[in-house]
Amino acid sequence: MEMARITLRMTRASLIAVLAIGAAIGTAGCGKPICPPGTRADAKRSKPGQNAFCVNPTDTHQAAFVELHPNGAQRQVCPLVDGQPSGLYRAFHPGGERWLEGRYENGLKVGRWTQWAADGRKVADGEYRTGLMVEGAPVGFPATCESLKWGP
Repeated sequence: MEMARITLRMTRASLIAVLAIGAAIGTAGCGKPICPPGTRADAKRSKPGQNAFCVNPTDTHQAAFVELHPNGAQRQVCPLVDGQPSGLYRAFHPGGERWLEGRYENGLKVGRWTQWAADGRKVADGEYRTGLMVEGAPVGFPATCESLKWGP
């Protein structure tokens, strides 16, 4: 009987630990979700409190990598299609204000990239084609999406 109680306690403790880890991966501070809508954190590829690989359960070609600031707020959101950055990239200041925004196609920066100061002022923008800046100021160098290695 005593052994059964110990096993039950360990099972409850394990369940609580697993739920806590899952919550930490899937949310940042105050239960705020860190994965984009329609996706969920992949516990095997996420590091609680640092980042989350967010997968789309209905479309395995789409995912996102979300990196966090030390305070738990989103730092950057890298959209991924078939393991490559593709789609709207967004980065944020530690207080949650937008910092960088631009698009990726097939792993390369394309189109207009814009950078803002924490007070909301636009401080730079540049135009990219096939990953190369063709006009304006260099923007997006803190984006680390190109270095991600992701696959299903």
